[in-house]
Amino acid sequence: MYEIPLLYLKDKQVFRDRGLLQMLGKPTDIMKKLAGDGYQLVHIVDLDAIAGSSTNLDTFDKLTYFINVQVEFGDRVEFIKKVLNLKCRVVLSPSTSIDLSKLTEKKLLVAKVDDSKSNVDQFHDVIIENADSKSIKHYNDQGKRVLIYEKDKEKVKGEIWGIILSDYRC
Repeated sequence: MYEIPLLYLKDKQVFRDRGLLQMLGKPTDIMKKLAGDGYQLVHIVDLDAIAGSSTNLDTFDKLTYFINVQVEFGDRVEFIKKVLNLKCRVVLSPSTSIDLSKLTEKKLLVAKVDDSKSNVDQFHDVIIENADSKSIKHYNDQGKRVLIYEKDKEKVKGEIWGIILSDYRC
């Protein structure tokens, strides 16, 4: 099972959330450290992209030299192809209006769901926001790799591919 740090990117700086965003430093420095500590994947919420700015695309390109990256940036179609071209995993809602069938990098698509009723056929992996054992089984039965948040770890049973860590040593 993979442990996946949850980080935020804003103004070309990396933050973690401890009730308030706490700045950690430059993205490349942080990713080198995480890779050195044995992490293989990091989950990044791009706050600038959610606000409509594509200023961090060059940052993602640099980060993929050190560690695998999955990026959450809302439902912004203009970013999807660019981020996929950088070989980053893209986190989307399965209810997106974007035609995912035209995308060639299906193994990089990650659905973010909050129940077991979502259609995730076009996604490779699934992040369950409020995981329970039933939803984990549901998506495992569909052949999906399941990721959950650390807060749900103690209350669930079932095969989990990864846990997104909200607090970790960095």
